[in-house]
Amino acid sequence: MKLYYSPGACSLAAHIALAESGADYEAIKVDIRKKLLPDGSDYRSVTPKGYVPALATDDAGLITEAPAVLSYLADHYDVGPSEGADKYAMIGWLGFIGTELHKQFVPLFWNGSEEAKQAAREKLAGQFALTVELMEGADWLVGGKLSVADNYLFVVLRWAQGLKIDLPAELDAYQARNLERASVQQALADEGLG
Repeated sequence: MKLYYSPGACSLAAHIALAESGADYEAIKVDIRKKLLPDGSDYRSVTPKGYVPALATDDAGLITEAPAVLSYLADHYDVGPSEGADKYAMIGWLGFIGTELHKQFVPLFWNGSEEAKQAAREKLAGQFALTVELMEGADWLVGGKLSVADNYLFVVLRWAQGLKIDLPAELDAYQARNLERASVQQALADEGLG
């Protein structure tokens, strides 16, 4: 199995899940801005989308998009619920994180206007407050246990911290819990971030 990643990008969530799982995998760093692989070849030869994550598997071929990659890992490597109500709750969280949180960072990362950046910050503040409300005081997002949805939320919150966006105290505590995990520390170190 091969994980194509860019340091600190949303692919970090899959990197954490793989470290948590103990699965055998190869992590391949992608220069996401230039769309280049370490050997200088065009990353778009792997996936025409040109962004990460991409996960090359033996049984399902190439999987792209963070929610799909994370769902695959949950199903195959015991890093999240693979059936029942908790599985659908996890998928719901993956959708929420991807559309309501992750997407708001686009103008902040990709040279948005000052007006767009301010609107994104305001939207994120409201969505972070909603995240706390939806967590209902739980330590983890789904069924009182760690899942790949937690990995994804950790990454998005890490971006917020890097951009000096204030987080509710509950999410600061959530980040601290995540940083204590060996898999998080390993993935951060592997990506040169720890």
